[in-house]
Amino acid sequence: MLSSVPITPKALENYRPLIGDDHVDEIYELAAPLKDARVLHLNSTPFGGGVAEILTSFVPLMINVGFNAEWQVIRAGDDFFRVTKAMHNSLQGMYADWTPQMWELWLQYNRINAEMFDEDYDFVVIHDPQPAPILSFLEELRGGKPPGKWIWRCHIDLTDAQVQVWDMLRPYVSRYDAAIFTLRDYMKDDLVGPALFILPPGIDPLNAKNADIPDDTIENILRHHEIDPAKPIIAQISRFDPWKDPLGVI
Repeated sequence: MLSSVPITPKALENYRPLIGDDHVDEIYELAAPLKDARVLHLNSTPFGGGVAEILTSFVPLMINVGFNAEWQVIRAGDDFFRVTKAMHNSLQGMYADWTPQMWELWLQYNRINAEMFDEDYDFVVIHDPQPAPILSFLEELRGGKPPGKWIWRCHIDLTDAQVQVWDMLRPYVSRYDAAIFTLRDYMKDDLVGPALFILPPGIDPLNAKNADIPDDTIENILRHHEIDPAKPIIAQISRFDPWKDPLGVI
């Protein structure tokens, strides 16, 4: 069995003052025909990074509007995550010296996780490249495609993907019923098979990270760090890595 992530309940009604009655009512209306549909979101980690942050809000809201939604993560060792970090970087344009051993390690862990995939769903959403081959291995194990619609959700920019790595990933992604990208520019023209969709990432305005802070609290924090609140501030809030381009900000 894969690892389940605990869900903290959320209520769509709490967003009504922020997004308005029309949007909230539309969500209820769209969700109604899919009431009780079993939906699995599967990714590589329960915390850290944008995907986990999105799912922390998105999955409980799906449950709140009537879906039977779950969030699970794959099981893997540190060696797998070192390899998939290199894959992630190379798909965003940073060259990686990809070896057959790295390739086999990625596939081996996906094969193991496919063997632990023991339930069926109406919809399965696989996030990013780390667990993408699971569907292909399930097809091998079961002698055909498993039930439900399988969706690959790509959260990264594939514009300048390293050709060698994309060529390895593409056959596995092509097995999906649909693929979702953040922007049209991030799609790959040679991806044939899945229906393609555009969906910007969700930002939860009720997440503590996005909440408004009282002015007096802000001023106290700045003064504590000896920052003059009268001076203009330019800040980048992000991980310190090349994809956030800190030097470009400076």
